[in-house]
Amino acid sequence: MGWRRTGAYLWHRLQRIPGTPSSIAAGFACGVGIAMTPFYGTHIVTAGLMAWAIRGNVFAAVMGAQAANPWTAPPLWFGAYYLGAWMMGVDLKGHPPNFIQMFKGLTEATLNLDMQMFLDRVWPIFWPMIVGSIPMTIVAGTVAYFAMIPVLKTVQARKILRLQRKAGVAHPPFPPAGADV
Repeated sequence: MGWRRTGAYLWHRLQRIPGTPSSIAAGFACGVGIAMTPFYGTHIVTAGLMAWAIRGNVFAAVMGAQAANPWTAPPLWFGAYYLGAWMMGVDLKGHPPNFIQMFKGLTEATLNLDMQMFLDRVWPIFWPMIVGSIPMTIVAGTVAYFAMIPVLKTVQARKILRLQRKAGVAHPPFPPAGADV
């Protein structure tokens, strides 16, 4: 699918999510925040569990977790790695991270249950990524939450108006200002 069609699909899905704007935004923020972490393959489950724990919308968390996808993952990897290395004071001169080798080592170490291989080939890159992903998670989740609240309020208000028009209600369900009740 093209970007425009994908965006339209997600917009329509967003309009149909049941829940309050706050719970939907909280779920979405969980997903976006978790997408910043280097724990690839666990984002959807982790975001869903986190949203469930804070009473956010789990489906919105799954949608938010899609922020980490094949197009966005490499910039997220580099951002997390370099931010983490900077935070840890690691000298980066002439040492670009080799993510392919790291993920290959992670797979081999996991399949062989080889802790030494994990410590030698994966940890030097993975640890700075974990450290760097913490502030990225906090910032991305906070921005996603506060950006979604007004959007969701508008979407839900339009949905209510559309349903009222469809039901033949020509006026809002509450009396106009200044009316005698």
